[in-house]
Amino acid sequence: MSAAAPAPRLFPLFLRLAGKEVLVVGAGAVAERKIQDLVESGAAVRVVALAATPAVEKLAEGGAIRLALRAFDEADVDGAWLVVAATTDPAVQARACARADERRVLALAVDDPRNGSAYSASVIRRDPFTIAISSAGEAPALSRLLREVLEQALPADDWIDAARALRARWRSEGAPMSSRFADLVRAFKDRAG
Repeated sequence: MSAAAPAPRLFPLFLRLAGKEVLVVGAGAVAERKIQDLVESGAAVRVVALAATPAVEKLAEGGAIRLALRAFDEADVDGAWLVVAATTDPAVQARACARADERRVLALAVDDPRNGSAYSASVIRRDPFTIAISSAGEAPALSRLLREVLEQALPADDWIDAARALRARWRSEGAPMSSRFADLVRAFKDRAG
């Protein structure tokens, strides 16, 4: 009996979705968080769901998203760059992801990793940094815990300002790339000192 082949590694990627069409199937509490994140990313968000939370309805009323209160149809995927399937109906999740796959569109299937082609991550945003942690859908609670630990370890905003100033100095002085990291470590060691 041969051992099972290891699962392929995930390819980490950050998407620039500003102005891009994104379809969200579902408008419950979980979908609501995804929709809000997509709106903040500047995506052109279309939502298809049988019902929506008050917050999702408010986003639609304010023009931040387009909301269609009806059943999902495979044609909804057409024109989307990304599909987020965030329903409680496994059959709808599978149909939305299958259609996305047919159309060569990435699909994030919330809490349904076997159907999606992309996985959500636990995210830390501290401008200009975005840090995402994924367990490929196997341990989302642990991903969240790791995110919380890392948030505490990130440097304060004044460190980011200092790093920007160092970069500007290096560029003006023509400092070689090979010396920059050691210079950065020294500068922050002195700050923490």
